[in-house]
Amino acid sequence: MSVAQIDEAQKEIQEELKEIQETQDELVEARQHNSWAGGWAKTIGLASVVSIALGGFNDSFDAIEKIVDFGLSQMTDIPSHKKLDKIYIRSSADILDETFGAPVYIKRSSNDDVIKYYQDDNFILSAISRDDAIVAYLVFPNEGFAPETLEHAGGTEFFDNHFNAIESVNEIRASYARTGNYYIEENNGGEFGFLYASISGVSEFISPMSDGTQKLLAGVTDALMLDENVAESVQSLRLHTKPNFYGYSTLGIGALEDAILSNTEYRLINKI
Repeated sequence: MSVAQIDEAQKEIQEELKEIQETQDELVEARQHNSWAGGWAKTIGLASVVSIALGGFNDSFDAIEKIVDFGLSQMTDIPSHKKLDKIYIRSSADILDETFGAPVYIKRSSNDDVIKYYQDDNFILSAISRDDAIVAYLVFPNEGFAPETLEHAGGTEFFDNHFNAIESVNEIRASYARTGNYYIEENNGGEFGFLYASISGVSEFISPMSDGTQKLLAGVTDALMLDENVAESVQSLRLHTKPNFYGYSTLGIGALEDAILSNTEYRLINKI
């Protein structure tokens, strides 16, 4: 190995070590969520250095990346947040497969759109694409995982507040049936509100609905069917119910109803 090659290799090692240190810092910061994070951070750092010492540079770098990704996924939800950061309206539809791998479920909507579902350890994402671009998607977080909702009309405290914390409602849909109960609405506002709408909703396949919420939802569906007291029924539900999924769309609310999994579809994906 020439002097130039040695210098270049040392430079690459230093860059990798710097990245490892940054990863360790993220893990340590996540200790408030998991008391083992600090120990894992040290383990990842040590394993990375050993990998460099024992193997070829390229193989070592691959090993480092795998070790870091494994450590992060086991001890924090950082990888899940990073995946969601890559997804946005009008981005290339190819980013979905690149980020999540192959979809776990595919179906065609009543509007003839193809809906693809992707699964992460912390959430399920459904997406609709047209002309090779993402035009709508919904995120269904697992219990205990809180996605970043800074860009949403509901803001950073979206999951902590009831629906009525969001003032603007353009349109709503609801279902109270054996196949699955849900309520979904379209909201104005958010950081990119001039480009697309925010979507807010609650579905029982994510977490069971209380008896009170089911009663309010049944009231909304009855009001919609009879076209009576719709505003009052929706207002009551929004006042007493918190959302458990969110999304963004350029299509309007109607196209997104089919993107909500039924209870049976959810069991199929998760093999429950």
